Amino acid sequence: ENTLFAMPETGIGLFPDVGGMYWLSRLKGGLGKYIALTGCRLKADDLLYAGIATHFVPSNKLEDLKAALVEATDSTEEGDCVASVLMSFHEKPSLSASFLEKHRTNIDANFGKDKSSVEEIIESLKSEGENKFGQETISSLSKMSPTSLKVTLEGVKRGATLSNIAEVLKMEYRMSQGFMRAANSDFYEGIRALLVDKDRNPKWNPAMLEEVTDDMVESFFQELGDENELILEEDEGTEGEQSKL
Repeated sequence: ENTLFAMPETGIGLFPDVGGMYWLSRLKGGLGKYIALTGCRLKADDLLYAGIATHFVPSNKLEDLKAALVEATDSTEEGDCVASVLMSFHEKPSLSASFLEKHRTNIDANFGKDKSSVEEIIESLKSEGENKFGQETISSLSKMSPTSLKVTLEGVKRGATLSNIAEVLKMEYRMSQGFMRAANSDFYEGIRALLVDKDRNPKWNPAMLEEVTDDMVESFFQELGDENELILEEDEGTEGEQSKL
């Protein structure tokens, strides 16, 4: 009930990484795009509603859960011992309807599959007029790096077409290198504004969505060459090789 979860990377000039392009692209309706672009904070009821979380355990039982997991994993019994332990502690939460559930219609209407660009999403939100959800979401998006927004949306779309997490991680590695390639990268600027100078006033470059071209977005997904790609263990063909991260 105290859980707070977010992937706010578009606010620091990056993208929701560590596999985010895989699971975000597989959420229902417009949920994945909405969470990825806005960096919204999600509570326990939101995570359960979206399918990001699978079990709910009250905070006063977490220590008991840890002890039970340790005991189960020390056991020599075969099978998925973790799943059975989690289910034994899982409870139906007595939580109010989640933010995502309350605004699901708005989210699907503005972030659904028919919205293929950030500009389309924002125009759709503007068309809602004085709607509080639309105004607050536009305000959130306006604070994010325009480059990050466009690259993230493209990453979510491409992630949906990739067959496994390994392929997505390789794509994300290329994306990460794109964000670190230029000395004036929004990623460096976002870190400066949030963690170094702490003025919370990043100067994004480009500063406007329309200035971020398709070619610029494509550059974040370009091949890095055999020597610079992410190499996972299964690619090596040699047992014991480490993943190159």
